[in-house]
Amino acid sequence: MDFWDRVKTTIDKSFDSSKDWFDKARGTAHELGERGVLRVEIMQLESRAEKLTAKLGAVTYEKLVKQGEAHVDAAAEGLKEIIDEITSIEARIREKESALEALRRKEEG
Repeated sequence: MDFWDRVKTTIDKSFDSSKDWFDKARGTAHELGERGVLRVEIMQLESRAEKLTAKLGAVTYEKLVKQGEAHVDAAAEGLKEIIDEITSIEARIREKESALEALRRKEEG
């Protein structure tokens, strides 16, 4: 297995282990109420975005260095999908943060 196969395998494994941890944390947070659930969901989304950013860097590096491409474009195969997912996650984070802020205002009266 070459270096990039190992990097991809490591990234995929970290996605799985993070998902397991966040699933457990979500169960605990549910017991803490809606506020806790929103916080855990935000953390989960942020973690996913960070991992996708690392994957984006790895794919970009592979295209530039391993495949010898002179440049890469955001619309390039393999990159666009990752960028779209990161953008979607960022929007979901903003929605969750807005919901959390609305809940705080409601609790304050």
